Amino acid sequence: MSVIDSYNAVAVDYVTHVAGELAHKPFDRALLSQFVALTKGGQICDVGCGPGHITRFLRDAGANVFGCDVSPAMIEQAQLFNPDIEFWLGDMRSLHLDDASLDGIVAFYSIVHTPHDELVEVLCQLKRVLKPQGYLLASFYLQDQQWQDKHMTEWWGWPVNVTFYFYTREELEQGFIEAGFWLEQIEVRAPYDGVEVATQRAYLLAQAL
Repeated sequence: MSVIDSYNAVAVDYVTHVAGELAHKPFDRALLSQFVALTKGGQICDVGCGPGHITRFLRDAGANVFGCDVSPAMIEQAQLFNPDIEFWLGDMRSLHLDDASLDGIVAFYSIVHTPHDELVEVLCQLKRVLKPQGYLLASFYLQDQQWQDKHMTEWWGWPVNVTFYFYTREELEQGFIEAGFWLEQIEVRAPYDGVEVATQRAYLLAQAL
């Protein structure tokens, strides 16, 4: 069973449990609004968009945005709830986009299934499709003594086979630099109680060199 199969299985429940989360996350909303202002109407891709709730927020904030995800069922849900936004199947490891074609990429918790030794490779692929000085805003789960890489075989009652990778701040910073990004901003926040899994979160705003 693959990551794609896993997300296909939980897609409908994912909408129920996750799609409304931004209403309870003022920090995330502020960063996304800032990102829309930074990209100044340029083309943005919400990579790993899931059911499209981040894409929806970006569009409502004035962004020229489309979403892509590797899961057909997630794309189906995104299109169902956001018929006015374009969504398409896409794998961040091999995006079918021209070099230097985007002004911005948002990747909220979508790189988290990338093994540690493949992080730079994925970031390089995202940088490839960004214009020079284009922006990437990505969020991650932070590794600490309590939280390490987590493999799941069951999710909301569905059988799955998916691993969430937790990175250290130093690992993320080095990965972005190796991939050719300039780190503009790094923010770490505690989890919102009762809203999300109780892990520390890291948000990195980077600019393609």
